[in-house]
Amino acid sequence: MKTIFRADGNSEIGLGHIIRCLALADELGDRNVCPEILFITKYQEGQELIELKEYKVLRAQNDELSQITQLSYGGVLLITDFLDTDNDFISRIKDSPDITLISIDNNTELKRIDADVVVNANVFDEEETKVIGSTKYYLGPKYMILRKEFSSRRTQPKEIGDQARKILVMSGGADSSRDSLLIKSINALNGIGEEIQINLICGPACPFIGKLRELISEAEGEFKLFLNPPNLIEIMNNADIAISAAGITLYELATLGVPSMAVPQRGPNTNHQEDIAISFEAHGACINLGRNVSADLLRQKSVMLMGDRLQRKELSENAKAFVDGGGLERMLQVIESFVKKPN
Repeated sequence: MKTIFRADGNSEIGLGHIIRCLALADELGDRNVCPEILFITKYQEGQELIELKEYKVLRAQNDELSQITQLSYGGVLLITDFLDTDNDFISRIKDSPDITLISIDNNTELKRIDADVVVNANVFDEEETKVIGSTKYYLGPKYMILRKEFSSRRTQPKEIGDQARKILVMSGGADSSRDSLLIKSINALNGIGEEIQINLICGPACPFIGKLRELISEAEGEFKLFLNPPNLIEIMNNADIAISAAGITLYELATLGVPSMAVPQRGPNTNHQEDIAISFEAHGACINLGRNVSADLLRQKSVMLMGDRLQRKELSENAKAFVDGGGLERMLQVIESFVKKPN
């Protein structure tokens, strides 16, 4: 069966949806579950990322329904990954008898989506599985789809040292220069201590690299800026504490057991981050600093967490329990139930 992924990514909405679908595609191909894989996406940044992985990719047309229907002749598994899934769009696609539809939704409230399967890791107050109408729902952090390298680390314990020396700052793809978590963190942690290393991670779609480099050159202390580093997981895993946006990155840090402080990002595509940070904090899996944290408070909370080994240990253990890192494997099992493997 042909498999089509429909997801978008750019500097405004981030690239997490694309990266997540690529992780699924890689595993489906490696396991020979879906030998024919195609991506449809809207923006150039997302298309370039897909092309780097050498998958066939088409630009989304204005009439996506016709585009998808034409490609689905003979049967297709369609996997959509949107922040807030448009059920009208899904319902019109589902009318096609040739399409089996799995929808990855990222809204923080459970809603009716007329797909065959809905997967939503950001719904925290529901049962893990349920059926509404003819749709099967898989809900909660147990179903967060992370890249294989994160999933494989889920059983490894996180060492929590007496002294915290490395601070990691990750803003996700929705960071903007007007209210940048990276810029705010440089200002907050400026001169925090010669023995402290501050690593800042910037994604491939970050539009203000020059500004970050300028601020770091003027700052006191050991700041290092990494642009889409190939050893990202090692940098994350070696952090003693993290300051993070409250998107997929927070789930990745939780799987690694990195004690984290969440700063939900503001913007038209990040309203869900506040709900995520609140739920993580309710489970003891992060410290929620809120959207409007000042540089002074960010510095104060960083110093306090670095000096409190017991709290760092509790955050680490609670985070790993809350996000167990098995979502990729669970999603693959769901997909395999719809796809007949070739002989």
